[in-house]
Amino acid sequence: MMRTRAMRIEFIQAFLTGLAYIVPTGTEFVSELIRGEPTIVPSILFYFLPVVIGFIIQTWPGILLSLFSGLLMSTLFIRIVVWPVDVTVHTFYAPGSVWAHFYEETLFMWILALLVFIVSRVNTWHRENYRQPKA
Repeated sequence: MMRTRAMRIEFIQAFLTGLAYIVPTGTEFVSELIRGEPTIVPSILFYFLPVVIGFIIQTWPGILLSLFSGLLMSTLFIRIVVWPVDVTVHTFYAPGSVWAHFYEETLFMWILALLVFIVSRVNTWHRENYRQPKA
């Protein structure tokens, strides 16, 4: 029972982190839409959020579900927010399409989160095996 609950919580965390993947790109898009130029905030978030996600999610299925959740959230954001907007805003993403830009950002953020996750797991493994006090 307890293991099922822990797994459910891990999957909910992984699914909710999918929302975080659209924050930098979405902020960049909204800034471009309102002000006509992107802000520096998305690049800061781009490096901060994957570190947080990599530390929060602590299982392999969770990190994979996080990727699929991020791709789903990016797709929904494009269809609901980006798609109905005037075509002139889409020139900001040239060359390439809006879809490619959002998916590329999501994959890069996921790769950074995966690297943080792996480093965290290796550090935990090393601490458990080699940093134990000798009796």
